[in-house]
Amino acid sequence: MLRDRQTTWKRLNLLGDMAITYLLLLGSVFYFKPVLSNSDMGLLFLFTLSIWTIFLYTPDRSYFYRMKSPGMILRELILALGKSFLSFTAVVFFLQISLPVVLVLSFFAADFLVLMIFRFTLMQALNYYRTRGRSYRNVIIVGTGQRAKEVADKIYENRNWGINILGFMDYHRTGMWRYHDIPLLGHPDGLSSIIADNQVDYLIIAVDGDDMPLTQHAFAIGEEMGVTVCFMPDFYYHRIASPLPGEFMGFPAVVYSCVARDRWHMLGKKCLDYLGALVGIMLAIPVGLLTAIAIKLEDGGPIFFRQTRSGINGKPFKLYKFRTMVADAEKLKDKLLKKNEMSGPVFKIKSDPRITRVGSLLRKTSLDELPQFINILRGEMSLVGPRPPLPSEVVKYDRWQRRKLSVKPGLTCLWQINGRNQIDFEDWMKLDLEYIDNWSLWLDTKILVKTLPAVLKGDGAS
Repeated sequence: MLRDRQTTWKRLNLLGDMAITYLLLLGSVFYFKPVLSNSDMGLLFLFTLSIWTIFLYTPDRSYFYRMKSPGMILRELILALGKSFLSFTAVVFFLQISLPVVLVLSFFAADFLVLMIFRFTLMQALNYYRTRGRSYRNVIIVGTGQRAKEVADKIYENRNWGINILGFMDYHRTGMWRYHDIPLLGHPDGLSSIIADNQVDYLIIAVDGDDMPLTQHAFAIGEEMGVTVCFMPDFYYHRIASPLPGEFMGFPAVVYSCVARDRWHMLGKKCLDYLGALVGIMLAIPVGLLTAIAIKLEDGGPIFFRQTRSGINGKPFKLYKFRTMVADAEKLKDKLLKKNEMSGPVFKIKSDPRITRVGSLLRKTSLDELPQFINILRGEMSLVGPRPPLPSEVVKYDRWQRRKLSVKPGLTCLWQINGRNQIDFEDWMKLDLEYIDNWSLWLDTKILVKTLPAVLKGDGAS
């Protein structure tokens, strides 16, 4: 990733943030007039500026505006100020500095608003500055294939990034070749003289997979002459998986993942799961007790039904449900296989003779699923995700269908809110993959909101 080298700029930016924060805190204290001793006042300002400096300046990519969208800048500011605010309130609490809540909240809201405006103003000013040929970085692209052209297109379409392509170098192409009016500089064997004769900031290696073994020399030249080298090789054509820079067992690696890996979004999903499961269990206790009594009174059999299901990546776990069938239902299943009304490896029939009277009501209202809040608390399931299949079904999946196992199974998903009894197996799998490919916290929220009306209408399993 390209980085600004202007340490002076970064420090000036921090100085601007600190001046804004100091003035807003001073204004909040002046306006609300809290009763504070001189020592408390001094500690308040000292710790505030120290905390803000730590969380605004120390992150790896702080004050790096080149190639960032407004959304990325806003997210980084929210994260930094969130940590600052939590640390601020902790310090105020432990030092027993008496501050009105309205002062703290007003200061934080004003600080966020003004710092956001300050950042967006700087971003626009820098973009304007770079589009006029100032503060640019010179790069050379090794390769002229599809990946190299994609890199050039990206730079060409975003002139505000301030990146200037000196030219391409290629192992096979010769002559007067150009792309976007960017010339071919020659064979990478002549890279050292090109770097010596020009101010080169970055060497981008974006060759086809077959040419990767040839790039060792170009890398060595860049390393020896102090030029930052960026590898953007075209190893594989990826239709679904997203490549992410990372490491494996301590080695640098490009990780191709088919599911979302943003740690903050995943943390939000995990918090939603645990909070939702705890609230669900507390609300379900009265209904669960009545359900347990009804199941026991009907035939005296066990209250709960435990079944092995396939979780994330096929890992088996025990799924809990309120029992809705006769005690020996699994043994009777073989006799009913000919009546299966579902396509694919899934077994479903309407008016299943194994279902008890209480079980029919539980399935209609989806109350039989309530014990799965325990699976969520144990980390085996999520509130939202593809329904966990039986291992016997998974072994019959087509290759593309197994991708539904790449995420944690859930209590509800798109299948549940789109008329699950009327959807055949293949469309069911496509809905699961649609969920995986378009996952977001907002999508989870929408599915949860739509699940409740579906349950209240009695759109449960038949």
